[in-house]
Order: sequence, then C-alpha cells, then structure tokens
Amino acid sequence: MDEIIYLEPDEEITSVIDKIKDAKSLKLGLVVPREATLLQSVVNLRLLSREAASLGKEIAIITTDRIGRNLAAQVGIVVYNSVEEQKPIYQPPPPRPSSEEIIELDMAEKPPEKEESPAGVKVHHFQEGRPVIWKRKSPPILKPQLKGQDIKAQAAVKDFTKVKKIIWPIVAILVVLLGIAAFLLLPKANVKIFVASENLNKSVQLAVSNKIANANLEQNIFPGELVEVTRETQEKFSTTGKKNIGEKTKGTLTVYNAWDSDVHEFSEGTKFSSSSKTFLATSDFTIPGSSVKEGNLVPGSVSVNIEAENPGEEYNVKAGRFTILGLPAAQQEKIYGTSNNDLAGGFSKEVQVVSQNDYENAKKKLVDQLSSEVKKEFDEKTIDQKVLEKAINIPEPEVTSSANIDQEAKEFEMKIKYKEQAMVFNFESFKEFIVKLLEKQVPSDKMVAIANDEDIGIMVDKVQYEKGELDLTANVAAKIASKISAEKIKTAILGRKVTEAENYIKGQEGISKVEIKMRPSWWFMKIPNMERNVNIQIEYLTQ
Repeated sequence: MDEIIYLEPDEEITSVIDKIKDAKSLKLGLVVPREATLLQSVVNLRLLSREAASLGKEIAIITTDRIGRNLAAQVGIVVYNSVEEQKPIYQPPPPRPSSEEIIELDMAEKPPEKEESPAGVKVHHFQEGRPVIWKRKSPPILKPQLKGQDIKAQAAVKDFTKVKKIIWPIVAILVVLLGIAAFLLLPKANVKIFVASENLNKSVQLAVSNKIANANLEQNIFPGELVEVTRETQEKFSTTGKKNIGEKTKGTLTVYNAWDSDVHEFSEGTKFSSSSKTFLATSDFTIPGSSVKEGNLVPGSVSVNIEAENPGEEYNVKAGRFTILGLPAAQQEKIYGTSNNDLAGGFSKEVQVVSQNDYENAKKKLVDQLSSEVKKEFDEKTIDQKVLEKAINIPEPEVTSSANIDQEAKEFEMKIKYKEQAMVFNFESFKEFIVKLLEKQVPSDKMVAIANDEDIGIMVDKVQYEKGELDLTANVAAKIASKISAEKIKTAILGRKVTEAENYIKGQEGISKVEIKMRPSWWFMKIPNMERNVNIQIEYLTQ
C-alpha cells in the first residue's frame, strides 16, 4: 500500500469514493473502525470495489471488525488486520480466464489420414530397386492464435531487450562517475593546530542599537533589531457578583456631652448604634462641653447627620437613643445621640455585578492565551538571533472592559492587548565585534581569539527600548596568540602529502604542534584538493 486513508465510523460510501478519487497513489489502504457504516452492507463494499477498479486503483480494507472482514472477503477485496501487518489475512485468488476468450487452432498442417506402417518396418515393392523405410510421424503441434494482449506482451519483451542494450552502457558510465565523485568528495582531512597563547580576561561595556546598520568600534555600539510581537483578543464573560444597590436610611441626631466641660471632636465615619444596627456620621463634628446654669447641669449638644452602614429597610429604626461606638462604657452613658423622629428611607435591591474574581479570571484567561501565541511567534521571528532572557520586555497588558468591578451587568466583554519585545542580534557577528574591541588593546602582531561561545558572559545593564537601545556588559575569557590565518594555511596545504602539510604548518610562527587525521583512514595520505573537504581547527595552549 502506497497511501493510507483513515475513515470515520459514520462515513458514507459517497465520501469514501471521493477520497479514493482524490488520492494520488494507485495502491490504497482504507482503515475502517469497528461497526463502521461502510462495513454494514455488502452492497457498499461491491460498489466501492467497482468504483476503485474503474479508477484503476487497488484497494485493501484494514479493520478489526470480524463481520466487515468477512463481507470484504466475499466481495474480493484484500483484507488486513492492522496497518503494521505485511501479509493480508485474505488475498483474493487470481482472475480466471473469461468464458468469452476463444483459442483458435491452426489445423492447416494436419496431414491426411492414411495407414502408416509401424515404425522401423521395411516394405519392399518389387518394382523398386531399394527398400523404403516408413516412419511414424509425430502428431502436428497445434499453435494457438495469439490475441491482442499476447501480442502486446511479446512486443514488450522485445522492447525490454532493446532497452537493456541501452541501459548497460548508462550503468557503466554512472559507475565511473560515482568513482570519480567518491575520489573527490569522500576523503576528509581534519587538521588540528595547537597555538601557544596567554589568557586575556576583560569586561567590555557596549550598547546594542537598532538605530545603526554597521558596528561602531569607536563608540562600542553594535547593530541589533528590536523585535516586537503584539496580539489582541476579546471575549464575553458572565458575571457572578451580587450587590445591594438599594437606598440607605438617613437621619439627624442630636449628640450630647454630659460627661465633662471639655470639647470632644469626632471625625466623619464615627459609628453610632441603635437596635443592633450601625450608622455612620457623614461629616466631622464637635460636641461642646457641658455647663452649669442656675445650679443645673446643661449638657453640650450638636446636630449630626447620619446614614446607615448598608442599604435595606431593616435600618429604618424607631426614634430613640444612639450609642457612640468606640467610647469607653462610662463615657457612652454621658456622651450619646438621640433622634426625635423615626429613621426612614432605606430599602434593598440586589443586582448582578462584575465581581473582583470575574474581572481577574477573565483577564488571566485572555493573557494566558495571548502570551502563548505571542511567545510562539516571537520564537519563530528570532530563531537565528541571540535573545537575552533578561532583555525581553513584556509591558503590562492593556485591558479594556465594558463593565468595571462592582458595576451592574449580567455579562461583560473584555479586550486585551499583549506585547512582547526584545533587542536581538547575530551572535557570531557579535563575537567578532568583541574580538575587534579587544584587539585594540593588544600588540599589532598578536591576535585575540575566543574559543567557545560560553567564554562570553553577557549581562543586561539597562533596557531602553523607547530609544532603541540595550546596554550590556560582556565578561570575556579570551586568548592572546600570534596571528594565525586558518584560511591561508588551508589554501597552502591543499593537494600536499600529509608529511609536507605538517612541516609547512609547524613552520608558522607561534604554532606548537599539529595533528592531521584523514577520513577514511585507509585513504591516500594526501590532503584533498577541495577546500570544503579540509577542516582547520585551532586550539590554544596556555603557557
């Protein structure tokens, strides 16, 4: 089977035929689930087999459905138990010759019937001079007339014979070309050069900016790209919060001070209690001290506006005495409030509102969704760039909601705008830039080399993406050595014997030793002529 097609349990025969038509391969395997609609009717399977044959395609049924396998076998379709099996559990027999095919016999060579003498019997006629030996003739061979298909088969054999005469020279040429290609491409040379060096540990402060196209060695600025990915989404959410938005009971108290002659000051929100209900002063107030007139104590008094702590008709209390909460028990007896009229006006009305949890859960869902999408796109955009984790900036998502917290609503729509940004750069070019910065600090006959990427530790000092800049400190563990040109050495040793190449390399200043390994090892001990087959590796030996 060249192509596998997976069918659904309820897939109709018309859909299956369409899939066979659309398939590009000629040998198809149809994976059918147990108790699928297709396997419930032998008519479906006959129709499927006929349509496949008309399209010139071979099909096989792959299923664990026992009844379906039996029906497919009755129709003459190849049946497999699973995709992994190489041998079918049912293979239809090869087609028999049709009854309409007629074999014609050529009887033209049949000899006339006559009596024949037994083989080896000599018959001598008196009028003949010598005896005649009669032998039994073999019966004529009946040659069937060749029909159109047989003629085509014979022609195909003759054509194949002609093709073979053309193919063999082509094969011979290909073998020669493959030999030449192997000679040119197969050998590899790995050249490891050991160079005496000194350690150079430096910290370099620099900036990466998207405002420049080329590196600036004078100002220590390296070109980068500010990558930004922004996504937006919005969704409707149901509310679960409840809130009483009824009116609060309001009234006026007269507050007395019969405790002392001092002035007592109270702030807005001072709590009064009556009938186990709490009321709040709506403003600051001051109670004058008490006084004595004509031998009688006259309490100081002041009028204070109050309102219930919560909405509801249960705060509509009767006129009476109000205790000031927070005062010592002794003072509460002397400093108190009274109302001359019943308090009224309070009633309840509960409505559905946006709760704090509704708001936060909606925000979290949308932010989580966008963050994964943004990260995926960001990673795709920066796949070949150096990204510093600490340089990734994710501003606070912008949130827009049709209803705020505690606002009446049965549902609300929230819109989130999420952004991720970072300054990225090409690390190989960055490493070359660091090398050039350090080479300004060493003698001109020396070179700076950084053996591994890990020898550059990068710290993020400041992110200033509004200016398109990223300030960094690069802590570098480098090597100082005599100037060695790997490309020059590679060009010079191409095609040389291994011993000649070693002597040439050892003759270069600053090189301690060299190792050359050929691959395959049994190949001619000669450096390949192609640069691509020669690999130069430099290792630095610290003195």
